[in-house]
Amino acid sequence: MDKVILNTYKVATRLPLAQIALFIRLRQDVGWKEYIKFDSADIEKILKYASKNKAVYLYKYGCITFLNFNQDEIAIFLEYLRTLFVDLDYELLSKFNENHEMVLSREAYVNLWEGDDEVKFPYQQYVDDIAATVLAKSTELYKIETELSEVLDEAGTFIMQLNKGHLSANSKKVASTLAKSIRFKYRSIESVRLLDRPSEFKKTIESRQIFDKLSEYFELNERYTALSNQMDILDSITGDYLSFGSKQSERRLLLFEILLLASFPLLHILS
Repeated sequence: MDKVILNTYKVATRLPLAQIALFIRLRQDVGWKEYIKFDSADIEKILKYASKNKAVYLYKYGCITFLNFNQDEIAIFLEYLRTLFVDLDYELLSKFNENHEMVLSREAYVNLWEGDDEVKFPYQQYVDDIAATVLAKSTELYKIETELSEVLDEAGTFIMQLNKGHLSANSKKVASTLAKSIRFKYRSIESVRLLDRPSEFKKTIESRQIFDKLSEYFELNERYTALSNQMDILDSITGDYLSFGSKQSERRLLLFEILLLASFPLLHILS
């Protein structure tokens, strides 16, 4: 049996797809809004050798999925992107990455993951497209989960200090945490929306089944629900605090501290 190997890396907060498409003279089709694809012919020009069954998917929220690439080939492609004046964040790349393997049978059928013997699908190009996209969404979701956890942990630290009476009402750290929470909220809103199923994967029953099975395997729906609950907590903290804009600054800080304390049971449950 052969395998289809996928590797996804978070390489930037956003990728300038229009700029990349312009450089490689790729017409931006109305059909793709979330990613652009380098097929085997494009890859061959970059690697300078035959590259059958290879592809690269670039997503506007900053993830790249490599199909059947080894590590040296991934490095070559990333360096190629740098020649297109695309800024890459190697700290993100090293921290947020995932891989996945699908198994091909001699009868040209594919198991969506190793050990999945329940359902096989005819192996066609769109299977790669869907798997690459789901893996990218999982990686982006992992990045959002990690950042949100850090923000909530910081708020939890203040909650513990408040319970002990250690945090003064004019603490600069309170303002810093609030600012970080607001920045996270607005940076993440577009990425959260992109976790929905793309319209191009709704055209056939089979494509919907493949997307849903892979989404279930990576627990996208469960993770999204947990993330939404945590985002609601963060939104209530920042939203309610900002609604006190007409009050005196001391009163705003005091009420913010009360909100943090009130949120402690929810934070404890979700953690």
